Amino acid sequence: MRKSFSRTTAVLLAALLCASLLPQSVAADETTTDHFAFGMEYDWSNMNADFESMTGLPMDDILADVMQSADDAGIDLLLLEEITGTSSMVIDQYEDGTTMLDYDGSTVEVTKHVTELTVRHGDIMDYAMITEWSDARAGWDLTISTSMQGIFNIDAFYIEYRDSSGLLYGHDLEMSMEADQSFEFDLQGSLEADDGDSVMPLNIHMEMGVDYAVTNAESSILYTEPSDIFQQLSALEGGEDLGWEVGEDEVDYVHWEELDGSEWSCTWNSGYEEYECYHTPYDYYIYTAYCEYYSQFDTFYCTHDFGHDDDWENSLSWTHYYDGTSPNTGETAQPHGGDFSTTTGFDFELTGLPAEELGFPQGKWDVSATDSTTDTGSFSGEEYRCEMGIDLFEGTQMITTDGEQIEVMQAHTSPLPWGMTCHIANLFIHAFEGTPDAPTLADMLEDSTEEIAESFDSGDDYASEYGDNMYVELEAGNSDEIRVYVEAWGLDSDNQYELDLILEDSDGNTKDVDSAPIYNYDSESFYMQTDEWGEHCLDAILKDVTNGNTVEQMTLCANVPQEMEPSDLLVSIGEGFADSTLENVMENFANNLEYRMEDYEADFPYDDGDMYILWDSTNNMVVGFQMVVTSDDSNMWYTLIGPESDSYGTAPSQVSVTYFSGQQAIVQEAEIEDDSTFEDLVDLTQHNDDIIEDAIEEAIADYNDGDSEDSGEETEDDTEGGLLPFISPVLTMAMIAVAGLVASLKSRKD
Repeated sequence: MRKSFSRTTAVLLAALLCASLLPQSVAADETTTDHFAFGMEYDWSNMNADFESMTGLPMDDILADVMQSADDAGIDLLLLEEITGTSSMVIDQYEDGTTMLDYDGSTVEVTKHVTELTVRHGDIMDYAMITEWSDARAGWDLTISTSMQGIFNIDAFYIEYRDSSGLLYGHDLEMSMEADQSFEFDLQGSLEADDGDSVMPLNIHMEMGVDYAVTNAESSILYTEPSDIFQQLSALEGGEDLGWEVGEDEVDYVHWEELDGSEWSCTWNSGYEEYECYHTPYDYYIYTAYCEYYSQFDTFYCTHDFGHDDDWENSLSWTHYYDGTSPNTGETAQPHGGDFSTTTGFDFELTGLPAEELGFPQGKWDVSATDSTTDTGSFSGEEYRCEMGIDLFEGTQMITTDGEQIEVMQAHTSPLPWGMTCHIANLFIHAFEGTPDAPTLADMLEDSTEEIAESFDSGDDYASEYGDNMYVELEAGNSDEIRVYVEAWGLDSDNQYELDLILEDSDGNTKDVDSAPIYNYDSESFYMQTDEWGEHCLDAILKDVTNGNTVEQMTLCANVPQEMEPSDLLVSIGEGFADSTLENVMENFANNLEYRMEDYEADFPYDDGDMYILWDSTNNMVVGFQMVVTSDDSNMWYTLIGPESDSYGTAPSQVSVTYFSGQQAIVQEAEIEDDSTFEDLVDLTQHNDDIIEDAIEEAIADYNDGDSEDSGEETEDDTEGGLLPFISPVLTMAMIAVAGLVASLKSRKD
């Protein structure tokens, strides 16, 4: 069966590969056999230079103009960012001798084709925005800072078993993965109004971390029949495509068209590659992708639900309609199992929100949640499914590796062996799902979110209780309308009864009382009030007035929610900003920035590009990847990322991706394979965040001293002195977007 492999999917896979987001790697052992390895590395401290290289925009100059535009509008603004880290990937492939494989009750000699993968990623980013502005009505003096750091590692060891004729019998996989990401946010300073008479200090801190690791996972796949996929790949010519499916195609529902054979005839139209069915009585045609004919019924059963395939030419004699099966079976694998162990952790902390100004008690909003778990388990009897493909392009080129040339073809496909690509996904899914009762990362995040939400909530605002003679509901929607609903039954109709209601706060202070006569099979609603919020308890007492005794008494408690009423200070600050000149200031900022941005024009060096996997048709393996680019001016194609090639020159504008192949990749693998911790992966000596820390400390000191004068001038001098450690393209574009939005809103208003 032929199936076109999605070009978009292929390009995406390759792009992810180059961005080091698709984990691929290699760990070469003491080489006694020929290894073929390739990979790449990217240094994130070069991102600014690469952005300028690919856009022609000088980010340092642009950011300086952003800050100067703010300064001309009366806003002191300093933006600082530093990012450090590396992403490395290597794929190593080699043969590791032969072995005897137990297969279908016998043994067969197979060659072990090994692919090793190693990916290492670590980064840290520090960011700060220090800004000050005020007029006679309102103002701010703020320092916003964030810090993010993380790692992402994958190791995989894959063995593919093929016999001397190239038939694939199965494959084994061992893998591990570690992902750890942490984030910190701080907002310090103040908002003010009334010419500085009303000041609201701010000192908000938040941190969050998520870590997940597959410490070890392994499984084995054996095919029901040896697969000839490598023989099919060997026969593939340039300009052709090939699809490969493992596992039975699941069709939830098939709509069959029933055609009476006495009136219809269906024949295969090779030009359209579908069936042409002719209705004799009314002289018209219908076209359908798939048909079966049952002579005993003299009936055609046709459908579109199996898709289009040139193999359906032979389907008239098939019996999938009768059997309730599908022709899209592909190859099949035996039910398989495996083992895994995982660790998961999550933590969250939030402090310093201005709770009092929002109407909450001090400390009410200081929350935290922490959770961690480990899981070890296994699975068995699971179906294995895989769907892969390749688009192979015409033409060849010679690439150079270790001084030797290799003839390759361009393709859109996975950079990994197909079995490995699906095997990794299969095993990871089983490990992530975990054992039936073990909490997953999603469960942990959900539980932590609920825990945090509960910390903001004082309790349920509803309570109810059944007694022998009375039912009571307490519903505390708000402090001014607390509803009490009462039902009574089983009372002596000759006696008089009274219901007493007493509402108390959490300190035992009576907030409201009520009473009323009540009768047998009676129901009444009462409305009570309180001037407090939080937990309140209701005493409901049913008395027999005639006999002077208590028939029944119950106590119900519910939470009276607090209505969020901003403080006078917060209201004053909001009114101050509404009456301030801030709108004019932001319009001036936008106009200043628009004027300065007129001097910049993006100059992209390339107008088109594509990503290819490099296919060695002689050895039926991927031997590299390649990103090629072109410009309308040159009408030539260049290699932006990839090996040296006789078909493409070196791109005139480069990015800081280092491509490895051959022995270079082996050396790179050896250097990174033991690096697993954040300290291993990130060279903190290259992370120059001293300027950021000094600027934050200086600003905070001003807050503590109650004096923030001239802080803007000092930070501007630092900027002009070339002390900015790193200018983020994302940060700069965000600032430009903010200013542009203000300008847009102004134009709409005009």
